[in-house]
Amino acid sequence: MRNGQVLLLTGGTTNMELARMLPTNLSLTCFTPSLPVANQLMSKPNVEVIFIGGKVSKDAQITMGSAAVNMLNSIKVDICFLGTHSIDLDEGLTEFDWEIVQMKKAMMQSSRKVIAPVISEKLNTKQRYKICDIQQIDMLVTELDSTNEKLVEFKNKNIEVL
Repeated sequence: MRNGQVLLLTGGTTNMELARMLPTNLSLTCFTPSLPVANQLMSKPNVEVIFIGGKVSKDAQITMGSAAVNMLNSIKVDICFLGTHSIDLDEGLTEFDWEIVQMKKAMMQSSRKVIAPVISEKLNTKQRYKICDIQQIDMLVTELDSTNEKLVEFKNKNIEVL
């Protein structure tokens, strides 16, 4: 990331950690539908936070619905950090909630680059609703060393692994 970029962060604990770890001197504009992520970003003095409004899911603590999707349709960000519940080589990125899937699809459409921050326990797992094919992800970020055998097949699909 570099100064002046516009980011889009989905909800979830991984993106919460990403928001927490952003350097305080980095100057960014961040869009998010996540209440917890927005609160974390508010502590960064050089980050402009733009909250994507809509109906709030009490379980996921993110906004959803047509108002949120319409707002996403009117922006184009540099990078989307697309958290996901499950990622699989054959099934792609999947979720357990249909409305969350619709939000994440709109987020991908609003982004020039899609990065999937995923903890290793979510690798090679599946849920019932598909967000996208694995090839639609530009980069996979995980806590594993990039040489870990669990990541070899992702690299073989031309996905950058960090």
